[in-house]
Amino acid sequence: MIFADLGLARRLEGLICAEFRRLAEVAGAALPGRQAARHEVAGGVALWLGEGSPVNQAVGLGMAGPVDDEDMESLEAFYHGRGADAVASISPFVDPSFVAALGRRGWRATEFEHLLVRGLDEVALPAGLDTRLDVRVCTPRERPAWSRVASLGFADGGSPGQGQEEFGLIMAAREEAVLVLAWVGGQPAGTGALVIDGGVGWLSGDSTLPQYRGRGVQQALQSLRLRLAAEAGCDLAVTEATPGGTSQRNMERLGFRIAYTHTEFAKPVRATEAGAASGR
Repeated sequence: MIFADLGLARRLEGLICAEFRRLAEVAGAALPGRQAARHEVAGGVALWLGEGSPVNQAVGLGMAGPVDDEDMESLEAFYHGRGADAVASISPFVDPSFVAALGRRGWRATEFEHLLVRGLDEVALPAGLDTRLDVRVCTPRERPAWSRVASLGFADGGSPGQGQEEFGLIMAAREEAVLVLAWVGGQPAGTGALVIDGGVGWLSGDSTLPQYRGRGVQQALQSLRLRLAAEAGCDLAVTEATPGGTSQRNMERLGFRIAYTHTEFAKPVRATEAGAASGR
């Protein structure tokens, strides 16, 4: 049985911090012109992958002890100095001093995201898959295709933004990540990624092109990654999903349960700070 307690939270938040450090390293090599950066603060990591990146935020702060105003000033300066809002994602298990500092300094809750977990004692493919569906690990030559499909899926039918395209490129450049593609009728239809660390298989990079939705693409991609994580000796699988969304339902059908919910807090950059950062 998996208990959602402080021990589990520290284990998982530590892995998220490690993931952000790897993203900064890979982005620095894959996109040298974007000046990717990370900032270690209050036991956590703040990440910057360039304007518009979906992972420009701080994680893991306050899990190991108190957070003071000096920490907060450092965090705010890291983002505001780049002309961007300061953003932090926190778990319910953070030190109370962090929550107090967020309120005292004018941060506001802006978003929620569930963190879901399941054990890996048994994994099975869901029933009712499209018979034309083929799901497999990408070959090196297929990684560019994974990047394109992921960015299009992230854009939900629209034109991918620069941040979405670059995040797809960064993930495709990660040699340690297992990338999986779903094909329908010989055409790439959906993506997923698996990163194995500390006995945990972390599922991310989930996207499906709009014309292929409703065919079990994501359930098949998730099932393959669960099997791969189990074969690698992981005892736990973890993923994240927007509350009440399709991804959450898909994960719960495969045995995932909500462990806890991250709350995203933000402090907007002031106009004077944005102007100074851009040289205006």
